[in-house]
Amino acid sequence: PAATLTSPARIAAATQAKVIPVIATYLPNYQGWNVRFYPAWEEYPGDDIVIATRRMNAFIEERVLEAPAEYFWTHKRFKTRPEGSPGLY
Repeated sequence: PAATLTSPARIAAATQAKVIPVIATYLPNYQGWNVRFYPAWEEYPGDDIVIATRRMNAFIEERVLEAPAEYFWTHKRFKTRPEGSPGLY
């Protein structure tokens, strides 16, 4: 299991706000940013926060695979471990 945020789905559910994903990547030679706005997610979060969170994580994974060098690799993504499991960090 990986540590992940459920707050985007919970906030969207509580407020009926549309979630509009935005991704920023560097321009060549770090001359600025390329900012991409994606269409608002339809039927998000739906009735299941776990499914909504998985959907968000899948979107993030797709974006990371497009520019893996820009991902914050020092983030302790797997800091939440099952009880009795050895620590990874």
